[in-house]
Amino acid sequence: MKELLENRCFFKLVCGAGNESAEEVRRLVRLYSDAGCKVFDLSAKAEILAAASGGKYKCVSVGIKGDPHILKAKINTKCINCGKCSHICFNEAITLNLAFINEKRCLGCGRCAEICPVQAIDLVSKDIDLNQVLPELLPYGIDCIELHATTEDEKETDEKWAIINQFYSGMLSICIDRLNLGNKQVIARIKRLIKNRQPYTTIIQTDGIPMSGSDDTYKTTLQAVAMAEIIQNENLPVYIVLSGGTNTKTLKLAKLCNINYHGIAVGSYARKIVKKYITNPEFWTNQQLYAEALSIAKNFLSETLYT
Repeated sequence: MKELLENRCFFKLVCGAGNESAEEVRRLVRLYSDAGCKVFDLSAKAEILAAASGGKYKCVSVGIKGDPHILKAKINTKCINCGKCSHICFNEAITLNLAFINEKRCLGCGRCAEICPVQAIDLVSKDIDLNQVLPELLPYGIDCIELHATTEDEKETDEKWAIINQFYSGMLSICIDRLNLGNKQVIARIKRLIKNRQPYTTIIQTDGIPMSGSDDTYKTTLQAVAMAEIIQNENLPVYIVLSGGTNTKTLKLAKLCNINYHGIAVGSYARKIVKKYITNPEFWTNQQLYAEALSIAKNFLSETLYT
């Protein structure tokens, strides 16, 4: 994985830190592996790592409380069954008229809560005990652990970072954005976390606007590139990977802005363009369907990395 970063051809498919659908992950990993992707971002669950066994490099994502990547939507008693949340849910986690959210499919993006006219949806952090979970996951083979640290809680950030370093000595990643932190806070946090780590053993994932990349426009990816510039200006001994709103325009814009990136992580957009194939019951049996999906995934990787 370090070689991919050094050669600036690192592409990571983000299956979703909150995506606990083993079958969906299995399909995504198979398709994008065949398309040439080597790195996969996964939920910190044993069954998900098992489902992603076909992926070459596996990155496990964990987060601090309040981080959108570990949020789950919950419908409360105010629900009037209007159906707006169901229609806007990209991952089809909400069952219309039943006021039911499939937690395994919920990615915590918050779109349902934003559109709800009666505030009937709460977003709750699904926290995990890293002291218990990490020893269970390590035997499955992990190539990177990523801490999503976007809230203001410095204490929990430091505590979870210390636990991760205690259990794992390989490549680590810090996913961070400016939703709750100013530029100075972002840099101060990163410097503190990498202080005792060897140079270039840490990835900084510049999460522009988390889970926002369903549109393939420059505007969508602007903040990811802006975040990368902030990190680059500090000349830190880290790898810079762009994420959050990433699409085929991301690296084009980064080059125009003279950003010395090492790679890109794509979630929402990469999943969107193959969604109808991934959710098709004939995914494993229809060769023509799979060939169409594979062509789309290959073209996307090619256009994203090499233009």
